[in-house]
Amino acid sequence: MKMEMRWQFAVLAAACMMLVVAEAAFSPAGETGYQQRRPIVHRTTTVHRHAGPAPTELKGLSQKVYQFTQKVDHFDPLNGKTYQQKYIVTDDNYVPGGPIFLFLGGEAPVEFFDFQTVLPRSLTKQFGALYIALEHRFYGVSMPAPDYSTASLALLSSRQALADAANFLVSFNKTLTNPGPWVVWGCSYSGALSAWFRAKYPNLVVGSVAPSGPVYASLNFTQYYSVFSTAASPQCVETVKRATAMLMAKLSTADGRKELTKTFDACQEISASPQEHYYFLLTLTEAIGGSDQFQNPPAWPLNTTCNTMMQSGDLLANWAQVVNQANGPKAPNACNDFNEETSYLKPLRQPTSSDRSWLFQQCTEFGFFMPTYPGTSVFPLMDLEHQVKWCQNVFGVSGMTPNTEGTNAYYGGYDLRGSNILFTNGDADPWHTLSITKDLPAPAGVRAVTYAAGHCAPLAQPTSQDPVSLQHARVVVANFIASLVQP
Repeated sequence: MKMEMRWQFAVLAAACMMLVVAEAAFSPAGETGYQQRRPIVHRTTTVHRHAGPAPTELKGLSQKVYQFTQKVDHFDPLNGKTYQQKYIVTDDNYVPGGPIFLFLGGEAPVEFFDFQTVLPRSLTKQFGALYIALEHRFYGVSMPAPDYSTASLALLSSRQALADAANFLVSFNKTLTNPGPWVVWGCSYSGALSAWFRAKYPNLVVGSVAPSGPVYASLNFTQYYSVFSTAASPQCVETVKRATAMLMAKLSTADGRKELTKTFDACQEISASPQEHYYFLLTLTEAIGGSDQFQNPPAWPLNTTCNTMMQSGDLLANWAQVVNQANGPKAPNACNDFNEETSYLKPLRQPTSSDRSWLFQQCTEFGFFMPTYPGTSVFPLMDLEHQVKWCQNVFGVSGMTPNTEGTNAYYGGYDLRGSNILFTNGDADPWHTLSITKDLPAPAGVRAVTYAAGHCAPLAQPTSQDPVSLQHARVVVANFIASLVQP
């Protein structure tokens, strides 16, 4: 079973006479069976893990899909080509002249972010706002090129995405008789986009809400797995530490490898070659070490993972159960494919694979590779160089390495220069280490609030289990919006 993000949501008809769109630019959009071998696609290629609860409080709000005729390349004046960029409108509470909330899509089809847009859409009633979600190029159906080949992906970058949003905003404003102030939103990568948009296009929006936005590009993102040691209970951390020691001891002997092959339902007997252990170790590490990212109510996946790891004295059997929980149900008698070439790299080389998009952005702009070294986490050692080589291996560019220094120089990294930007971050979320968690000193107008949960939690559906700090974060966001759009 391939671990992909496949969330569906219904698109309902919207009725608002103020949204008379210009025909030239805006137009309405119009595993079966069982496999013995189960490929595993790692979440290291995306910053998302769980969709979370359905946004029940948004029932009754209408949504309508449109397409915008967008420029293919904003930085080549000789390129007049265009493509159709998808966007979604919710206008039930819109009052002409009211604010416009623009949610920037990230590294998935725009529908995926439905669970992360509860707060901005619910706030449309309080502020009489119009809500728009704009799909990111090369994710979903918004394709500036016919495929995901390396040559086509040259058009994929955060700078192109920001220019897309700017062009869309200016064009959309021309369709309104009384456009109000725009506030840009995002979450995770698109949270970073939101902050960068306000910093780079301050004339177009009055402010930005940037939950869990990793604005610092990091090649060597060891914090991703190190945060587990502070987010999980001491008992769980110690259990995983002992399990890791057991795992590595068994990998060192022939009998131990046979036992691991059986315990983890591996399709092929685990090799004696340490180099071929990498993908196996990565799969096991991500199953536990990635569970803190979405440590949000009501699912609390980190708690579930720790409970499973500590449920019996057979720690490796517990770990195998965690792997199966993380990767989802598998068909009867199916095995887990821990072969890096067949399960991961070969599918990614296909120019028709949409999974190439985010890896390409990692390999060109952001890094976000997640190695482990002694002292950085309780997990097995996984060196950075192995992951960086994926870039050359997948995209066929010799020596391909992300230009993280250039990205941080262009956007500012931790020293983001901008005004009216609000970050929200969860203490359990590893991505908060690449975000801004404290107000930046004057004259910067960058604010931050933290809470005791995980990734993008303030934007999601409120629950009865929300910590007080998470409830407070939502209030801070609402007050921040009020300060931007109300006299």
